[in-house]
Amino acid sequence: MGGGGSRALICVLLTLLILAFFSNGFTPVDNYLIDCGSPTNTTVGDRVFVSDDSASLFLSTPKNTLASRSKSVTSGDESPLYQTARIFDGTSKYSFSIRQPGRHWIRLYFNPFVSGSYDMSSAIFDVSTPNHVFLSNLSVKTSVVKEFSANVTSKDLVITFTPSGNSFAFLNALEVVSVPDELITDDAETFNPAGRFKGLSWQALETVYRVNMGGPTVSFENDTLGRTWVPDKSYLLGNNLAINVSNIAAVKYVGGGATQDSAPNVVYGTATRMNSESDPNSNFNVTWEFNVNPGFQYLVRFHFCDIVSRSLNDLYFNVYIDSWLVAGDVDPSSFANALGVAFYKDFVSTATVGNKLRVSIGPTNSIANAYPNAILNGLEIMKMNNSLGSLSGLAPAVSDSSSKKNVGMIVGLSIGAIILVVLAGIFFVFCRNRRRLARQGNSKIWIPLSISGGNSHTMGSKYSNGTTATLDSNLGYCIPFAAVHEATNNFDESWVIGIGGFGKVYKGVLNDGTNVAVKRGNPRSQQGLAEFQTEIEMLSQFRHRHLVSLIGYCDEKNEMILIYEYMENGTLKSHLYGSDNSINMIGELSPQINNFSHTDSSVSAAQFEASSVSGVSMSRVFSQLIKSEGR
Repeated sequence: MGGGGSRALICVLLTLLILAFFSNGFTPVDNYLIDCGSPTNTTVGDRVFVSDDSASLFLSTPKNTLASRSKSVTSGDESPLYQTARIFDGTSKYSFSIRQPGRHWIRLYFNPFVSGSYDMSSAIFDVSTPNHVFLSNLSVKTSVVKEFSANVTSKDLVITFTPSGNSFAFLNALEVVSVPDELITDDAETFNPAGRFKGLSWQALETVYRVNMGGPTVSFENDTLGRTWVPDKSYLLGNNLAINVSNIAAVKYVGGGATQDSAPNVVYGTATRMNSESDPNSNFNVTWEFNVNPGFQYLVRFHFCDIVSRSLNDLYFNVYIDSWLVAGDVDPSSFANALGVAFYKDFVSTATVGNKLRVSIGPTNSIANAYPNAILNGLEIMKMNNSLGSLSGLAPAVSDSSSKKNVGMIVGLSIGAIILVVLAGIFFVFCRNRRRLARQGNSKIWIPLSISGGNSHTMGSKYSNGTTATLDSNLGYCIPFAAVHEATNNFDESWVIGIGGFGKVYKGVLNDGTNVAVKRGNPRSQQGLAEFQTEIEMLSQFRHRHLVSLIGYCDEKNEMILIYEYMENGTLKSHLYGSDNSINMIGELSPQINNFSHTDSSVSAAQFEASSVSGVSMSRVFSQLIKSEGR
């Protein structure tokens, strides 16, 4: 070969090396892509899903049943992988050789259709590995991709499909793909209480949501790990509170921060931000709400990149999960002392009680002269397996049968039966006590405090600063600050229904759907602990059909908050006086009842503005109102 040819070859090799060096794509060592039921390979983007016949060596099944749709896929939005399916009439297993131990994607594609005697929308089945249950009693009614990730340490990964009862299972396509080790680190921050979660790398995860805030849908072709990101609009509460911003060119990836494997440029280069540009006094949160399964912990990953600031240290904001402040005074530019740097923060929740999970961003109040603003670029919510290794219900993980494991299962079932009996006993005692308390006129929602008369009692949680108060009554019901925070959408200013000397009154909704009025004490108010105590004692003892009941109070985190039943039909003042103040029935007492509500002549203490409230004045208000009713 001549000198020119050698130089050309060297140039080509150098070019390939440079391209390989600067390539941002991740090349998985294990990369199994199967188009189940398909007689031919199927190309989707730049990936090739092999035919069912080519993948038959991975499958063990009692019956070879393939299905195809009678009509070809015509919609451009529908994947060609949904044209065919594999039917499992009995327990069937895919077994894949693992060349690189570590975390792997397991993506399962489902799209039910009718093929012969098989109506796939009626199929009920489980999907599991030897260590984890991914899906139990699954019934698929529409097309969906279920994405899981698990740390595979063995030489083989076995995925088992188990039909329920006389039903069957089906699958349209399957992926088993290596994931970069650094994608999921071993620990994350916790809240309630604050701390660190260790052992995250060993958790099996199900991707529940992957959202591109303020940006478009990001398809798998534009993600180095084949992920899909959806827009945030359908999850946003209060669209008028947020605006979209975009500045993809500003995104920078630096050492120690996020990479393009964390999220693509279009995620970090777009964001949802507070709509506060025209109001420097804005004080509200931007909130997203997601449906989740109760009883599981969730890994919540926030993606940040300051693409809006013009100078360093110009943006500060708070981050919340449900009603908990998980990150305060976040300054994205401080991560690498530069603007446009991509990074993320991971948090692990406690086991959820309800079926909703909210995330919020909002302005900080602790940084002087900070303009009210907040941004979020992307969000991922991943369900974590429970103590039984399950990501779906309480089913134990499926494992290979042996005498030792069968004995373990029997022992486990026996222990489970004992636990069920104990729980049933506790539930019986709880119900009996609850009925007894109901007969005493106590609330059926909140657990009463046991407060001995004359003894000082601190009514705060062990994770917060409580307000020391002395109460002579056991009729007060302490509501956690977290519940109040969530009920008022993080004390959203747009939910304020009254303002008085004591503080603001917010409309709220408890997690059981109860509408409430929440009166939050202003720390700068001249009214303090004595009035707060008097009001709890006084209102706890009044039970009258024309007076709305005190539901509870909260004194965590140095707060003084009263929660009342909410009444819909306006203030008593407007009904008594009208617009021209022509009626003067109660005279001197009108300031104390200015924000009472009215429904069918019923007086509500829920919305009163909490001006000058004392035991004497409130007694006069209530006594005159009740006397007037008796006339």
